[in-house]
Parts: sequence; C-alpha cells; structure tokens
Amino acid sequence: MRAFKYRIYPNVEQKVLIAKHFGCSRHVYNWALSEKDKHYKETGKSLTRRRLQDRLVASKKDDKEWLTEVNSQSLLASLANLDAAFFNFFQGRAGFPKFKSKYSGWQSFQCPQHVTVDFEKAVINLPKLKGIKAKLHRPFSGTVKTVTVKRSPSGKYFASVLVDDGAVDPAPSTIEPEATIGLDVGLTHFLIDSEGNKTENPRILKASLTRLAVEQKKLARKKKGSGSRAKQKRKVSIIHEQVANRRYDFIHQATANLADKSHATTFAVEDLNIKGMVKNHKLSRAIQDAGWGMFLTTLEYKCRWNGKNLIRIGRFEPSSKLCNDCKYKMESMPLSVREWLCPGCLSLNIRWDAAIV
Repeated sequence: MRAFKYRIYPNVEQKVLIAKHFGCSRHVYNWALSEKDKHYKETGKSLTRRRLQDRLVASKKDDKEWLTEVNSQSLLASLANLDAAFFNFFQGRAGFPKFKSKYSGWQSFQCPQHVTVDFEKAVINLPKLKGIKAKLHRPFSGTVKTVTVKRSPSGKYFASVLVDDGAVDPAPSTIEPEATIGLDVGLTHFLIDSEGNKTENPRILKASLTRLAVEQKKLARKKKGSGSRAKQKRKVSIIHEQVANRRYDFIHQATANLADKSHATTFAVEDLNIKGMVKNHKLSRAIQDAGWGMFLTTLEYKCRWNGKNLIRIGRFEPSSKLCNDCKYKMESMPLSVREWLCPGCLSLNIRWDAAIV
C-alpha cells in the first residue's frame, strides 16, 4: 500500500457537496461515539459496529433522511474509523476517542469504493462527485483502495489516494559493521552521524514567529463571528501551513540522502521518548519544531523501500558510558562531558553525539 497526495480544485457545486460529506461523516462519528458511550453506561457492554450500522440504516429512513444526500460508504467509513480509534485506545496507543468539531482545522471524509483516477483528463471521480479537477503530478499503477478528501484550515482541498501497487519490498541487507552508521538527532544540529557529518537545524518555526505573532495579534482584535475574523484566521492558518510544508520538505530531503543516496545499508538510532521530552516547557517548542518523530518515521519506511535496516537502540542503553575497547562502564556521565579516559584500559573515548542545546 502506498499513498499519493494530490491537490484538487472542486467547483462551487462540488464544494457544497464536499462540505455535506464533511458534516455528515462527522455527525455519524459523533453519533456513534455517543451511542457506544450510552450503551456501555447502561449495560456495561460494548456496542458492536454491526449494530451501529443497523441503527444508522434505520435512522436514515426515519429521522435522518438528509444523510441520503451523501455517499453511504463514507458514512460507514466513519464507523470503521471509530472502531479503529477504540482499538488504538485499548492497545494503549492513543487516548479515549473524542467528539469531532466542525470548527477544527482539518475536515475529511473517506470513499472506500467506486473511485477512479483519470490521468488523461486530470480528474478524480468519487461517488456523487464526478470530474473533480486535480493536479496529478505523480502517476501510479495499481488498484485504488481508498480516497480521503481533506480540506486544510487555509481552505485548500486535497485527495489522498491509497493504492495497492502489488510491489514487494526488497529483502533487508545483511547488517555489516563497516556499512553501519549511527545517527543522533539534536537541537544545536538537527542530525549528526558517526562519521562526523552534521546537518544544521533549520529552526523553521522560529524563523516565522515574529510574523505569526503579528497576525495572531490582529486575529485577537477581530470580532468573533465576523467576516474579517474569518479572513484573518485564514492568514494565520497559511503561516502554519507554510511552516509545516517547509519542515516536511526538509525532512524528506534529509531522509532521502540517507535511505536513497548513502553508502550505508544500516542505520542505528536511539529510541527517543519524545512525548516525555516535550514535557520540558523550556525545550518543548524547539523539540516539536525539529520534527524528530516525523524524521524517524519517514526514515523507517524509506529504509524498508530500499532494502536497508534501521536499528533502534534502547533508550536506557548506556552507550555513551561504555568504553569502545574494553567495555568498561562509567557510573555517571554528564552531558557536558564530551571526552573521557577509560580507567580500565586508559583509552580515550569521544562522544560523537551533539544533543547539547
């Protein structure tokens, strides 16, 4: 499965119907969450997706006939998304599912069936939404599985096409010490490898903070509910979008240089506790601006595509405290210590990481 994201340009009528899909999908998600919560409080048991689907079909015939104006598969996809949200909650990967708001930044709905992408006409055809103009800059071959239509806070529309291309990832390369590079992310430098190469931290958000503060101050002075406030809110959203796009571009270039162009076949990285690190209020904004989590996730799937290995070192592994020759372990090693002499074999150990702020 691979996803391809395209910018789409719906006309006025298509925008209205897309907005109905956003609202109906959101309503079904919130309604199903409320029904499951109420059923559990009354009976102590969970309400299955099948029973929710039966109730939804019955309500469309009785008191919610307006749901028939949109694609029924998109409504069923909302029930599947709620099921996945509860599964992630019980697995400990996410918090308890929350109700969706129409005032949140991103709006979306899914079309899991009857979708076609026409590269010759440069259009995407969805159920009840035919001939949406799109910038199909990246061709693909395979079976289209799901299309997710999104609207950004700045008002741009996108279509994320999930494709089953039938491709098989190459077998991972044999791990060899001479073809292995250690990677360490930081704030002074975004990335330092064990060969001494350094990648500067672009600090993308920091470069836009002054402009962002000016536009947010203007937004705070606008009257709530007014048209001028909506326009100013869109300006603030555009700044955030530009920051996210620059970070996205930087990370993809950095990971491509490693996974596609580097001579190394294996990369070793530390399993960072990023959620715990951002609780430090002095460094949280700088850590989130760096995008370490996105970098490691992107590097992982690009290594898989190129048949390379990504090894995650345990976050409690005392790699900096171990001597490179005799494996003597120091009891304490402050971050300020960059070189230390092993008391066992008297060899000089140099820490190559640069995670000093």
